[in-house]
Amino acid sequence: MKLFITRHGQTEDNLNGITMGQKDSPLTATGIRQAKYKASLLKRKHLYIARIYSSDIGRCMQTAAILSEELGVEEVVFTEGLREIHFGVYEGLPYSAIPERKGGYMHVAFPGGESNETMSRRVIDAINRIYADNKLSNVLIVTHSGPLAAILASCHNESLATTLANKVDNKSVIELSIERPLGYPLLSKAI
Repeated sequence: MKLFITRHGQTEDNLNGITMGQKDSPLTATGIRQAKYKASLLKRKHLYIARIYSSDIGRCMQTAAILSEELGVEEVVFTEGLREIHFGVYEGLPYSAIPERKGGYMHVAFPGGESNETMSRRVIDAINRIYADNKLSNVLIVTHSGPLAAILASCHNESLATTLANKVDNKSVIELSIERPLGYPLLSKAI
């Protein structure tokens, strides 16, 4: 299966340094342009995209709708499995309000939210269900930075901490070939 993965376009909260998680924020005019730009990148590859799978959070749904229209993909499936990590009490606050997390923080849930480990397992389970239904198809995934990092960590046998540190911008499209179900990513990697 060819998997094309992208983040939602830029949002108001992205611009203002606000932690979104599973809280929503609308796309900016730039975010809408980014979604159209991503569609143009995919059109240049002359690919048939069988379906789009998207997080069911508004900013991804808005991005997926633009991509669907621009690419002529009729089937769009929304799933909570592709949602961003739930930042709990920190959602809606500036990123600077989140205390620095050290050591084994990947296993520790945000107060009222979820851990990176829980998020990555949820996302990989969703990708494996998508793989089972689309083994011979080209599929476009619209998600968030955390889930995207979990997918990349699993595919490249990297630690989730490493892939989370290397942010993918809002206008990128990543292409992966998936030939078997994915395993859960390492949460940290020994040096």
